[in-house]
Amino acid sequence: MLNNNFGAAQSGGHVRYSIDGEYTYDGDIPPDIGDSGRTLLMSALQKRPVWDEELVPEFEKERCDRYFVWQNYDSNTTTYTGRKRRRVFMGSLIADDSWHTLATIAIETYGVYTAVAFVESNRTQTGVPRKSRFVKDTLDHNLLVESNLFGPETEILLEHFSHEEKVDGLGLIREHMQRDRIIKLWIKAGMTPDDVGILTDADETVSRDFLRAVQSCDFPQFDAETENCDTPKVAVASMVFEGSPECMTVTRKWMHPDIILGKCIDGIGDDSFKLTDDKRHRPLAWRKTQFTKIGNYSGWPKEKTTYPLWNAADFRRDQGGHKFVFENVSYLRFKMGHTGFHFHNFFDTTRQLRNKYRTYGHPVPEADNMTISEIHPDLDLFVDCVLNRNLTSNKHKTLPTRLEEFEGRIPIAYTLDGYSLERHKEMGQILLEDELGHGKSWHDNPVSPVAKKPLDENGK
Repeated sequence: MLNNNFGAAQSGGHVRYSIDGEYTYDGDIPPDIGDSGRTLLMSALQKRPVWDEELVPEFEKERCDRYFVWQNYDSNTTTYTGRKRRRVFMGSLIADDSWHTLATIAIETYGVYTAVAFVESNRTQTGVPRKSRFVKDTLDHNLLVESNLFGPETEILLEHFSHEEKVDGLGLIREHMQRDRIIKLWIKAGMTPDDVGILTDADETVSRDFLRAVQSCDFPQFDAETENCDTPKVAVASMVFEGSPECMTVTRKWMHPDIILGKCIDGIGDDSFKLTDDKRHRPLAWRKTQFTKIGNYSGWPKEKTTYPLWNAADFRRDQGGHKFVFENVSYLRFKMGHTGFHFHNFFDTTRQLRNKYRTYGHPVPEADNMTISEIHPDLDLFVDCVLNRNLTSNKHKTLPTRLEEFEGRIPIAYTLDGYSLERHKEMGQILLEDELGHGKSWHDNPVSPVAKKPLDENGK
């Protein structure tokens, strides 16, 4: 387990971190992630055993009994009948994600994944150039790839993606091109049809308890002998933290990451069930409706014993063929507890935050000239929560108490003494120092501009 005592590391640069007089990290730490971030990252870099590595059948049965699929107003609980743990591979795009998020995810999943694959692009989804961050021999690269951050036996693969030609299909296709490389890295790492793949963004994670359930419980979606890829995807119900560990939203869940058996993944499963490009909207894009569960697979040959393999675009898109899994909890009316976490808008500077909204996903071209709250309702909630302003008019609501008083499952990193409140205070100071101030909000600007066309290479 982690050392649970939180004490701020007062500067960046080279540090020697010890527990009971024994050094567990001796190296450099980024200087721009705040005192709380440096201490969190040093905790993540501790040399330590995988504390729950031993498989105890009695405990696994109790764990499996907690998870259920909700379908047609009925809950179907999973079971445990005794099995070797499945191998799990994780893959994510990565860019300017905060070390607060990366360290939190590494702590949550430490020692579980067989391999973790990252793909970094030299352009954003909208095609705007960006400086590669995780370049070999840099501090960021060394911490991510070479420090055993995700566990002593977990292989880390990193690929730098570059595509300078124009993309037919705008930002989504560029994103899917990058995600396709994740599957190629899984293949390189030795993934087989019997293994499980988890496709995430770098601000999402499966909870550790559910991740162990994925390895051990009798989910039919992960049984290579019986799964026919009709409904192979398990969607994680993630609790959303908006910008700060103390801003946990309680009125929504984020239905990612996504989990699929290797047998049903394009490139790992049997190629005789692979969809050709003409059956997709574009090469590497998601499949046409007649080849989806929503479309009853009406275009798929009825004599095929397995349904079409899922590529990376299918992985992330809602087109049927998935089940939502929840943890049975007593504090919610319908018992539908979360099974993962989404760390939304976790950044170290307001400049980084504005750049995200100006150049990624669904861009807001004027973000550089807007207050943080004006840009998006999620950011309005974030600012109101961190600055302790009135939340009644926000789209979503946050936990009305401190995180430590929440009775449900929280990220392991947030159990470190003092971390959550210290980071919350740091975010408050970052916002108060923002030169555009906080006089305007989303409520004052309900029609925040959203780009109708891709930005040019200069971000215009």
